[in-house]
Amino acid sequence: TCALPIFQKHYLNLRWFLKWAIRQGYASEKEIGKLQPKFKLVDKPVIFLTKEELIKLYNYEVPANGTKVKLHTFEGTMYEKVVHDAGALDKTRDMFCFCAFTSLRYSDMAKLKRTDINGDYIYVTTQKTHDRLPINLNALAKEILEKYKDCRFPENLALPVISNQKMNNYLKEVCELCEVNEPITRVVFRAGEREEDTRPKYELVGTHAGRRTFICFALSSGI
Repeated sequence: TCALPIFQKHYLNLRWFLKWAIRQGYASEKEIGKLQPKFKLVDKPVIFLTKEELIKLYNYEVPANGTKVKLHTFEGTMYEKVVHDAGALDKTRDMFCFCAFTSLRYSDMAKLKRTDINGDYIYVTTQKTHDRLPINLNALAKEILEKYKDCRFPENLALPVISNQKMNNYLKEVCELCEVNEPITRVVFRAGEREEDTRPKYELVGTHAGRRTFICFALSSGI
């Protein structure tokens, strides 16, 4: 039993190889012909922010350390959360929003240099495809760059950089503070049993949701 389509793809490749082995006489149909596993495929929900959630996050002013913030669960129960690492939360919000406004992956955003910025465009050689791409900057992306223009970062980077793992943790926290808490239900299999797991959206948001958010906006706009 597999929960991800990638395993089914690997199995199909293996089956092709085994059939080739039979044709070449390296194996017999009797030995391997009954290899017919059944797969349980689970469609994972695509996590991205709505336009309203993204703008709320962008405009959110992170409270000072030690501030007690009153929040609500998606079921309406109120609770308090104490703010820690306000500076890191502030930077995380900016970097995530920049990805959502420009379509950049975390890896490309983290390597963006000041020399890659030219007027209304940034020029990025993507780590995944090695393509040199011009990306238009909208007004909100420009505001984020303007905020850090007088800051000096290692290697002439344009933005503050937090490790991907830490940024994922901070992103969940700042989204919780913004009450990005729409219930998201995922189907999981535990010990062969199908279960539904419902969590607030902020628990599932990661850095790649910034790029997904941009893509969903583009698709909904007819691009």
